[in-house]
Amino acid sequence: METAATHYYMPHYKAGASVRWGQRDETISHVVVRRYALAVYLVGHDAPVMPESLQLAPTAFRLTRAPEAG
Repeated sequence: METAATHYYMPHYKAGASVRWGQRDETISHVVVRRYALAVYLVGHDAPVMPESLQLAPTAFRLTRAPEAG
């Protein structure tokens, strides 16, 4: 019997996150969703880049409810 997964790992593109673009380390300025496509803007660059061209360590998202702290 297989155990259900408790976490899902995926890149989380958000402002301030550090990414690798080609041979350079960059910082995400902001993220926009337009016509079902994700556009990532980097600090100091005017044009968006495709998320597939960025390297970002995956973030763990919990798949089960956790009790509230308090």
